[in-house]
Parts: sequence; structure tokens; C-alpha cells
Amino acid sequence: MNIKKYEKIKSSVIIFIITIITISIFSKLYLLAVVGILTGILFFSIVRFKTDINIDEREQEIKEKAANITYAIFVPTISIGSFLLLVPSLSKLSVFFKGEFIFTETLGVIFAYLTLFLITVYTISYFFLNRKFGGKSDEK
Repeated sequence: MNIKKYEKIKSSVIIFIITIITISIFSKLYLLAVVGILTGILFFSIVRFKTDINIDEREQEIKEKAANITYAIFVPTISIGSFLLLVPSLSKLSVFFKGEFIFTETLGVIFAYLTLFLITVYTISYFFLNRKFGGKSDEK
């Protein structure tokens, strides 16, 4: 990774975090603002801000394992959350049937779309990276 690309990534993360914090404060979603601030602090404390960016094999392997663990935790969590939010609205439970908690069904649908999107992105990226690095489709 060169310095220009690193600076672009750093700038885009900074802009995203500031945007989320600003929107959440104006929307009076203070918990989201606090989570945004904590995420920014965590990001800046972990990420190196040096001009010399060298990624060795150890650091690359750590990044790959972290991404795999994140995917392995996030997809089941959000899919179970989606299921738990969709099932009560379909089972005609009294509270959900009256429409008092209609937002839970909407949230469940959003989680379902996010899960499907994440699985699709992972599958497509795996397919192209496998072909790029010489993987064969007939492997056992």
C-alpha cells in the first residue's frame, strides 16, 4: 500500500465518522454519536499514521484472519437478529399483530438485506480472488 492510497483511506474513514456523529447529534441519537466517537478513537489508536507504510507478511496474515473472524461473527449474528425480528411479526403475537412495534419487522427486513448483501459480496470477491491467485474450481 502506498502513501497516497493510505491517506485516501484515512480521509474517507475520518469523513464517514464525522458525518455519522454530526447526523446522530442533529437527530438526537446520542448513543450513536457516542459509538461513533468510540469507533473513531479505536480506529485512530490502532491504525498507524506513519509516512512509511510497509506491510510485512505477519501483518498481512493478521489482517486476513481479523477479516475472516469478523465475517464469521457478523453474518450469523445479523442473520439470527433478522430472524428474531421477523418471526414475531409473522406469528401474529398480540403485541406485534396490533402494529405497535411495526418497526421491528422493518428492521428485520433491513438486517436480512444486509446479510444477503454481505454474503453476496463475500462470494463474488472469493470467486475473483480465487481465480486471480490460481485457484481451480475442481479442487476437492
